[in-house]
This record gives sequence, structure tokens and C-alpha cells, in this order.
Amino acid sequence: MVIYGPLTPGQVSFFLGIMPICVAWIYSEYLENRKKSSSSKPGRNSDVNLVDLGEETVKEDDRAVLLEGGALQSASPRVRNSSVTSHIVRFLTLDESFLLENRLTLRAISEFGALLIYFYICDRTNLLGESKKSHNRDLFWFLYFLLIIVSAITSFKIHNDKSPFSGKMIIVFE
Repeated sequence: MVIYGPLTPGQVSFFLGIMPICVAWIYSEYLENRKKSSSSKPGRNSDVNLVDLGEETVKEDDRAVLLEGGALQSASPRVRNSSVTSHIVRFLTLDESFLLENRLTLRAISEFGALLIYFYICDRTNLLGESKKSHNRDLFWFLYFLLIIVSAITSFKIHNDKSPFSGKMIIVFE
């Protein structure tokens, strides 16, 4: 099935939306690489500037929040109260700190966009040849039940972990 025609508005908006995200992700990877290479140069890391992290203690309030399943609160109130428009502006201006903070999110969106492009190429173009499908009902059901049995066996493992705060054993059944 060969369908050639003008680009649809949906295709144009997809490419206009995914391209800046891919560019921002590549730039954030470059920034991360530059940051790592500059911090690994000799003479930059001095033992004088290192802080002994073992002496710091966790506050009781923070410990309670962690035990209750919450996350530590952000130290800066500016970060908590920032609006969506400020995030968009920081993204469009390629703010280095914003891109470094959201590098993994940009990577995930870029990978998802690449998958969508791949699916489009496979489904709507003739770049990849067509093949004949062969169905085997018995093989399908055999592999289906084998997958269920293997996943059930692996999920019955008992984990013996220690709590980082109390040191007591925690038994987790998957």
C-alpha cells in the first residue's frame, strides 16, 4: 500500500514538537558530558574543599517524612512555586541548569518520539518490505503459558532487606 500525499497538520505538529525536545536533549547530554569532564581534570578536586558527609545527621522530621513514604522537601521555595510558563520559558531559552535537571525526562520523550517515528515508517511507508504472516495457534498458547509460569515462579522470591533507619529486617514478598 503506497500512500503519498501532502503532509497532514498532525504530522507537521508532531515534528515541530519533537524536534526541539530532541535538540534540547542532545544539548543537555553535551552539557552533562562537559560538566563531568571539567570536574575530572587534575587540580580541580581538592581534599580541602571536601565535606565529611558522615558527620551530617538526618533531621527527625525528614526521617519521619521518608518513613511515611513521602519525599524530602525542596530546600528552595522558589523551586516549589515555579509555574508551568517559567518552565516553558526556561526550556525555550535552553537554560543550562533546567536542561541538566530534566536531562532524563528529555531523553525519555526523545526515545518515545523516535519509536513513534519508527512505527510510522513501518506502518505508513514502503521503506521496509512487507512479509507474509504465519500463525501457529499451538505455539502461541504454549509460549503464553510458559511466560505466565516463568513470571509466577520469579515473583515468589522472598527478599530480606534491612531498613536504613532502624536496621531491622524487612521481609518483602513480590
